[in-house]
Amino acid sequence: MLLDFANLDFKENGNFYNNIYQKIRDAVYQGAIKSGEKLPSIREAAKLLGVSRTTIENAYTRLCIEGIAESFPQKGYFITNYKKVYLKNQNSPDQSAEIIFDFSSRKIDTAAADTELWKKIIRSVLHDSGELTSYGDSQGEIGLREALATYSYKARGVKTSAENIIIGAGISPLLSILCSITEKNISVGFENESFKKAEAIFSDYRVNSRLLPSDANGVITNKIENDINAVFLQPSSLSKFSVNTLAKRRNELMTWANGKSERFVIEDDYNGELRYTARTVPAFQGKFPEKTVYIGSFSKLLLPSVRIAYMVLPPFLTERFRKRYGDYNQTCGKIEQLALMEYIKSGALEKHLRRLRRLYYSKSQLLYNSLKENLSCFKSATLYESSLILELKTNIAAESEEICKAALKSKIRVMPTNKKGAIRLCFAGIKTEEIDSAVKCLENCLKNSFSIEKCKSL
Repeated sequence: MLLDFANLDFKENGNFYNNIYQKIRDAVYQGAIKSGEKLPSIREAAKLLGVSRTTIENAYTRLCIEGIAESFPQKGYFITNYKKVYLKNQNSPDQSAEIIFDFSSRKIDTAAADTELWKKIIRSVLHDSGELTSYGDSQGEIGLREALATYSYKARGVKTSAENIIIGAGISPLLSILCSITEKNISVGFENESFKKAEAIFSDYRVNSRLLPSDANGVITNKIENDINAVFLQPSSLSKFSVNTLAKRRNELMTWANGKSERFVIEDDYNGELRYTARTVPAFQGKFPEKTVYIGSFSKLLLPSVRIAYMVLPPFLTERFRKRYGDYNQTCGKIEQLALMEYIKSGALEKHLRRLRRLYYSKSQLLYNSLKENLSCFKSATLYESSLILELKTNIAAESEEICKAALKSKIRVMPTNKKGAIRLCFAGIKTEEIDSAVKCLENCLKNSFSIEKCKSL
């Protein structure tokens, strides 16, 4: 055990043994030293802290007197069964309640995870000690970037090369890099709905954010304010759209971006590969690579715990990034990058994607039918395919947050919307065989939580 935390400040008042006793006691209370853990021997502790053996012996003796430690002949001093003291924030939400049915987007169903093959590839990477004993490329491993250039074109029509791709541990570090290489004091407009995580990062870099006038086909281009420098596209927020109208909007967006040199488009193509009922529309980047920043990720394709995302920069931003290349550290582990490279190159990702499309199509239909049959307050439901979400509209005259809180009391986690009487249900983390049970549990919760008067039509 290390005792660096108990290192003495010789300006402290009181006996040294008392100071040592207090610091070990506090470490036990906080859980830093566990029950049953052995303390360093008196000789070793005295050497570590630069004090006499008598000082250590006195400190240990007091720990024993108070029942914090116990001495065993020929073995040493051990911490007794002392429970960790938790300092709970009274304003923090109660996390202790077990969630029975999780309709949030925090996890995926184990049936949707290719865990066995992923573990096999990870083990293979770990055997290559030559790759593991070197620092990774701050832009991302070249092999993975090359694989992503090929994959993103085949899956989403993205036109790029490895030199324009940056790897990161999720969208947050990638947006931070983007903010650092764009012009200062710019304004970004979001289509359809706000994106809190992106807005927070933009705010940190003093980038102004606002919601743009939008409809089912995305941002209404002729209503973009003149001071907007970048438009943040969120294809996953589109449910039913007209392919012809969407194509027209994209042409108008290109005209808008070409209107001024500092204008560009950010496309967050979250799970864009997962469309399975609507006609697949290639990424906007493939139509306008000169001024589009494209972002893709793998949280729902692989595992949420595998934090790998990638950003494709247009050439003019790649040039700026290269000038500051040495300023950035890679946020994504080298082992995971090499494993994903092999997973893509072997064709396993494409095979897995085809399986996921069938699985999520089935689950979306099961959830929709179950809601319609079992939910007495059902009004309508809208499918957001790539988000793996059904937006449920009910005839409950209550705010969305109020419905979410009621569901949480019944150990059901759902997601709020900005619409009264509506909630969002992500079916990625619910097992197929549990969908009916989850919906029936939600029905009981809503019937018990909201009066007949509240359940009248809005």
